[in-house]
Amino acid sequence: MLTQKIAVHRLNSQERQTLSQQMYPLQAQLFTGVDSEAFRRYVVDSSAWRTWIYLQRSEQGELVGYLALHTFRRVIHGKRRQIFRMETGKLPAFRGRDLTILRALGRMLLHNLSGLRYESFFFASMVYPASYAMAAKYAPRIWPTLRQPTPADKQALIFELAASFHLEPVSPEAPYVRHVGWITRESGKQPRWSRVVNPHAVYFIEENPTFTQGHGLLTLMPASLVDICRAVARLLIGRSKLLRPRR
Repeated sequence: MLTQKIAVHRLNSQERQTLSQQMYPLQAQLFTGVDSEAFRRYVVDSSAWRTWIYLQRSEQGELVGYLALHTFRRVIHGKRRQIFRMETGKLPAFRGRDLTILRALGRMLLHNLSGLRYESFFFASMVYPASYAMAAKYAPRIWPTLRQPTPADKQALIFELAASFHLEPVSPEAPYVRHVGWITRESGKQPRWSRVVNPHAVYFIEENPTFTQGHGLLTLMPASLVDICRAVARLLIGRSKLLRPRR
């Protein structure tokens, strides 16, 4: 696949409109629940300090995937915080074929180096079990998690970030579950998640059983230089195992 990197924060309004129109047909193949204007506001017209979008194309030039990385710099609870957010989607036939995520992690490292006064976190509202499971597999630390309760200070930060990004709770009984609106289109039969094979995916479903209605699970991961380097190492080791020929 061929990957094109775009510094969205440098584009004017018309260029952003063109980019959004270029991306939305793929978005509509992958997700329901979000129209073209909402997609543009959420992905292309983000209020982030920096937004980078990586477009992935087939050898024939067809747009088959994208990854959008947003970096926000804010003062939260009297502390400088650097918050990374991400949206990504790819046609099923092309999943697992490239390492675009490493480019995004490399960009996060550069932003950490330019913002050493900031404490960095990755924040998301996960809408699909496999996305949360992948994050839990490769991130050195993640909250909430099946491994341990969420510390009080991290819980407070999660809820503060959710409010700042206008992620409304679905119900008071499930404070980590929020309205997002993105619903993953399933191709074929829905996967059956095994607690033995993928306990993180099962945990996600238990915490967010209504994800098929466009509800997301608030998720926080530390994203310091060390955290990102450890995630990169885990990702490379995991990918090398997948590519290793079976005997």
